Amino acid sequence: MKIRLFFTTYIAATLSLVAYGVLALLNPGVLLDSFLLRVYQFPNNAATAVEYLSALYRLLGFFNIIPGILGLVLLRQYQLSRQTWILKVVIASSLLSHLGPIVFDNTVGDIGFFEMIEHVLFVAMILPGGIMLRDWSLPRSAHESIRR
Repeated sequence: MKIRLFFTTYIAATLSLVAYGVLALLNPGVLLDSFLLRVYQFPNNAATAVEYLSALYRLLGFFNIIPGILGLVLLRQYQLSRQTWILKVVIASSLLSHLGPIVFDNTVGDIGFFEMIEHVLFVAMILPGGIMLRDWSLPRSAHESIRR
C-alpha cells in the first residue's frame, strides 16, 4: 500500500516538477517577473543583472527537468528489478529536486493554486518515502520486535 501511494504521488509530483522546469527553461520571464515584482527591483541600467538572473532561472528549469526524467526512468527500473537502492536514490533525489521550486516560491511569496498542489504532492510523496526508508534502515531484529 505504501509503495503504491508513493508511486502515484511520485509520478504526479515529478510530472509537475518537469512541467515547472519546462516553463522555467522556455519562459524564464514568468519567474523573473514575480521575483522583480515581489523581492527586488533592479535599477533601469542593470540590464546585465536581469539577463543573468534570467539565465539562472533557465538553469533552474534545466536542473528540474533532468532529475524529473531520470527519476521516472529509475522508478521504472525499480519496478522491473525491485532493488531497494534504486528507490532510495529516487526518494533522495526527488527531495533535493523539489526543494528548488519550493524555496523559490516561498522566497518570492507567490503561492498560488499550482504551488499549493506542488507542496501537497511533495508532502504526500515524502511521507511514504520516508516511512519506507525508515523501514529499510532498521535491522531485521528491530522489524521483528515491531511486529510483535
